[in-house]
Amino acid sequence: MRTTELRISMADLEANARALRSRVPERVRMMCVVKADAYGHGAPRLALRLEACGLADGFAVAIVEEARALRDAGVKGMVLVLGGAGEHSLREAVRAGVSQAVYDVSSLEVLADEARRLGVRAKAHLKADTGMSRIGVRSLDELECLLARWQDCPEVEMEGMFTHFCAADSDPEFTAAQAAAFDAMLARVRAAGFAPVAHAAASSAMLDPRYQYDMVRAGIALYGSGMPSMAGELRFAQTLVARPIRIETIQPGDTVGYGRTFRAARETVVMTLPIGYGDGYPRILGGRADVLVRGRRAPVIGRVCMDMLMADVTDVPGVSMDDEVVLMGPQGGEAITPDELAERAETIPYEIMLGFLPRVRRCDC
Repeated sequence: MRTTELRISMADLEANARALRSRVPERVRMMCVVKADAYGHGAPRLALRLEACGLADGFAVAIVEEARALRDAGVKGMVLVLGGAGEHSLREAVRAGVSQAVYDVSSLEVLADEARRLGVRAKAHLKADTGMSRIGVRSLDELECLLARWQDCPEVEMEGMFTHFCAADSDPEFTAAQAAAFDAMLARVRAAGFAPVAHAAASSAMLDPRYQYDMVRAGIALYGSGMPSMAGELRFAQTLVARPIRIETIQPGDTVGYGRTFRAARETVVMTLPIGYGDGYPRILGGRADVLVRGRRAPVIGRVCMDMLMADVTDVPGVSMDDEVVLMGPQGGEAITPDELAERAETIPYEIMLGFLPRVRRCDC
């Protein structure tokens, strides 16, 4: 069996949820974002665990297929589909008993029609676009049109209302402006007789009392990243490991990998590992990242291949074919985090965490 595996600690994820919950006032609910298979950590298992522990007041996903997977696994509480949807997906949301983001009359009417057909009451969260320019009601006039139709639509409960901040970690003035726009829309909605659960803050704003409203959405922070104020308190829950398939000494002047981008300046011990960009390990990390061998850093050399990569382990005494190599995670007193890999790959931790493909075996740790 291939030795490459991604170990995931549900205990660490639960600890993160507890830490975040402890920072949010008791009156404020916490929705846990588990879209994209919980950022690569396993959405159904995580949702069931957090629900059983009483740490989640609901879950957010991106598409109805993800919501259905939670329901099929036995998740009972609030599940919100954050993204826009076509008619088939809207009807499936009603059949699955989950909430759907709504921002136009046509989507509302599809939900209502499916609810009447099934003899149930659908649920939805009204989405306000306050500056992201992605999806949502953009103006008070648009909102009034939607509310006028919704008042004649008892088949669809307005369970919530939300917006999304696009620069909460970098532009406080724009975030405040987004919140002001949301407040104005929320006031109109409540004046029209609706009482939705209001939420706006994802991880980067969820600890700010100004933006907590009735509920916050714990996203990337749940997985250990994106929350500088809680550095050292939150844990990364993924450990990516492999064992070598070859260890060979090359001579000065020898080259390594496609394009011969690495040339040995000394006698060099090269370790080949069975993982590459075909597994989701970014190709750009060739010559930029390290791996951990016996608790020491060893640089990735040459270009990352589709199925393999090479590391210079010359300065790691006693390396052997039995060594477990950590490409992401802790070993000894060292650690390679998703944040570190993201910086070196010129991307964001989200892409690192959820980027590992199905042929990388998942297991508990």
